[in-house]
Amino acid sequence: MNKMYSIAFSFLMAAAGATAGVTPALLNLVMPDASVVSGMNVDQSVTSPFGQYILSQIQFNDSEFVQFISSTGFDPRKDLHEIVAATSSTASSTMHAGLILGRGVFNPAMIIGSATTSGGVITNYRGFNMIGPPPGESGDPVALTFLDGATAAMGDVASVKAAIDRKIAGATFTGALAQTAVQVSASNSAWFATATPLSDFMSSRQSGNLGPVAQSGLIQNITSASGGVQFGSTAITVSADAVANSPQNAQALVDVLKFFVSMIAGNANAPAGVTSIANSAQFSVTGSTAHISLLLPEAQVEQLLMPQNSKRKPRASAQR
Repeated sequence: MNKMYSIAFSFLMAAAGATAGVTPALLNLVMPDASVVSGMNVDQSVTSPFGQYILSQIQFNDSEFVQFISSTGFDPRKDLHEIVAATSSTASSTMHAGLILGRGVFNPAMIIGSATTSGGVITNYRGFNMIGPPPGESGDPVALTFLDGATAAMGDVASVKAAIDRKIAGATFTGALAQTAVQVSASNSAWFATATPLSDFMSSRQSGNLGPVAQSGLIQNITSASGGVQFGSTAITVSADAVANSPQNAQALVDVLKFFVSMIAGNANAPAGVTSIANSAQFSVTGSTAHISLLLPEAQVEQLLMPQNSKRKPRASAQR
């Protein structure tokens, strides 16, 4: 189960042509009080030139990975199509509540059998089998369930049970965050949307050393944000919208970002690729919303990620 969680989460974090948008059936499983929602169209991401490059750098002949596929019948390279993640946690939350929802091709019977063999605990909730970790395993209790052959839900036990409740009730995820998620997912391969102040999100326990940054007045003026990554045939577009509490603060944010970008672009010691990316940055303000975008040549991004003195691996070995 931990192996599956790691694979799903790594695919989600890796994302970072136009898409058809988030699948409504997944979005409707999100908790109604969600503060952050993100997602990735895995199919479109991994078949892009950059996605193929990333896959070519991963050693899929690892014995544990091969055994995982054999025992579960699930190969994330071709069986995972889309991921949506959501949390209702904020900086003041005492518990972290979160869901990772997956759309793909699953064999629940094989996966449950594999989990049982490995010591996993199977419990039934309202007719759905929930896979839990072996007894005594450290860490927060998590659960995995299959709502049907094409939909999986993973997260803390309470959140997974609530997702089952919403599935049975035919619930619909609505509101401003839902609308933003639909909008931003329609034009990005990987995307995110928040309905919480950015300072609150950055101060959470998952954000490490970003806490002090979150206390700056500039960050505290941002009430919500959204953005995404679009993988094209020759370039990667990264864009974000930050909604401030006033037009003046939106303009102040853009001015500060422009200043930092100009510093990077004017640094003679900066790598050529970094300077080029900095020069591609575009900023604009519409009302209280600051818009930022970067156009990153795909080959240039690969060059920045490639280890020094290493040769690029052929993409053919990474085809889905």
